[in-house]
Amino acid sequence: MLAAVRDPHDDRVRCPRAAPVHDHVGFVAADATLNRRAAAAAIARSRGLRAPEADALAAAREKLTTIEATTTDLRPAREQAAATAGERERLRERVARLRGEVQARREAGLDAEETTERFRAAARELSEAATAEAAATEQLDRERARVRDRYDARERRLALEDEIGNLERSARASLADAVRPRIKQALSALGADSDDPPTHEWLLAAARVAVVAAPVVVTAGPFDASEAAQWLDVPVVRL
Repeated sequence: MLAAVRDPHDDRVRCPRAAPVHDHVGFVAADATLNRRAAAAAIARSRGLRAPEADALAAAREKLTTIEATTTDLRPAREQAAATAGERERLRERVARLRGEVQARREAGLDAEETTERFRAAARELSEAATAEAAATEQLDRERARVRDRYDARERRLALEDEIGNLERSARASLADAVRPRIKQALSALGADSDDPPTHEWLLAAARVAVVAAPVVVTAGPFDASEAAQWLDVPVVRL
């Protein structure tokens, strides 16, 4: 029955759509699962109350959306930098060897033209490799800077998430405090202990204070369906 009341697509019960507060006070039972502070905060919201922390909470949530939550993989940039450095070192050794061969052939009075051409070609390759290595190193430096920036962003996100969690808890407490006197009045009207009532009595009082449109499903308490509906001022299904 409760599922049918809360499901707008379930035709077994035709009723107004259940608002979020119904999740907290829409089922009155002795063994109902209940977080009284969260329920009281939902009741306050159903009555249009606004927590003092609402503006700060909205600002923190908006700020959180502006902080990019991404990661950077340095492996490709590192591998490219290492590869270009390795290639430059290989060519440096080749150029040094060919330079030695050119010098040795000249000192021996031999033709050094072919060796000189190979030396010049290797020198050009070395120059290109040095340029590629410099570019790869610069790219790696940029990626490392991005990692630092994103680490800082991650730290800011974590701090903001903590702040939002604290503000949410504070807002719930503020809203719960705002309606707690009304719930106690309803408990007194019910003839219940206003300080530590049983779950079903607290739920009856809470449902009386809340603005509820969908029917409340009741399985415990002193009322029959018509009495409960009159006392709660809301449709009631009594099981």
